[in-house]
Amino acid sequence: MSRLQKTLRKYALAASTAMSERIAYPGNFVGSMFTYALFVFIFSRVWAGAYAGATEIAGYTMSMAVWYFIIAEIPSFGFGRFFSTLSRDMKSGQIAYLLARPYDFIGYSMAEKLGGSLMEAGIILAEGLVVGLVLVGLPPAIASGYPAGSSSLALEAARSGFLVVSLLLAGALNFFLQIALAMTAFWLEENEAFFWIFQKFALVVGTLIPIEFLPEKVARIAVWTPFPYLSYAPARIMVAFSPAEALSLVARQALWVFMALLLARAVFASGSRRLSVNGG
Repeated sequence: MSRLQKTLRKYALAASTAMSERIAYPGNFVGSMFTYALFVFIFSRVWAGAYAGATEIAGYTMSMAVWYFIIAEIPSFGFGRFFSTLSRDMKSGQIAYLLARPYDFIGYSMAEKLGGSLMEAGIILAEGLVVGLVLVGLPPAIASGYPAGSSSLALEAARSGFLVVSLLLAGALNFFLQIALAMTAFWLEENEAFFWIFQKFALVVGTLIPIEFLPEKVARIAVWTPFPYLSYAPARIMVAFSPAEALSLVARQALWVFMALLLARAVFASGSRRLSVNGG
């Protein structure tokens, strides 16, 4: 077995162990599921009021807006809470013990955290599909039909594939950005303010509303930041699917994941040297 295979096997074991731990306590999902359903219901009523007398806003029908919110909230509920545990490991001194283990800290942490979160994200996605069907019916592309001459089955399969890939990339991007923020604990005892700011930008830029709803100048700036690729990309793929746009969104997500990985490794390299110099 090659070194790469051994490393991948190690990370796969970490991910599967984290999944098993989540499954062992199914009651932990109840709170998230209830809160998610409540949020979706409240925002569906908000959109109902906003669309009173209007058929479209910025190219979105009411059904599209509700389905957009259903998908946009999945990264927040499934992949939005890495920071607290990562930051706690830094502040408690657990990081010194973790660094002594024979694995790459960032890679292993990603496998462990994402492994556990995938289970929750999958449950929230399944719940969202059911809630969406109850509240507004079929997703827009299915409800309205595809252009004449297209293979609807093939397009639906493509949309589903792009959606899953986009959600996974959103999870990876969330992780790398949050671990970079958490590792500011190498220098700062209180770093929650950074995560608070991060959350608010993530909510405004693509989670609560599509970026098309933002003022034009703000939207142009937003697409050059990582925030639309946390929630907007998968939600846009769900409600306004076209293969070309989906491929563009996924490619930009992958680019931001790579840049966030470089950022996380740079912060870790600098912070771990400080840890060694200070003796923990």
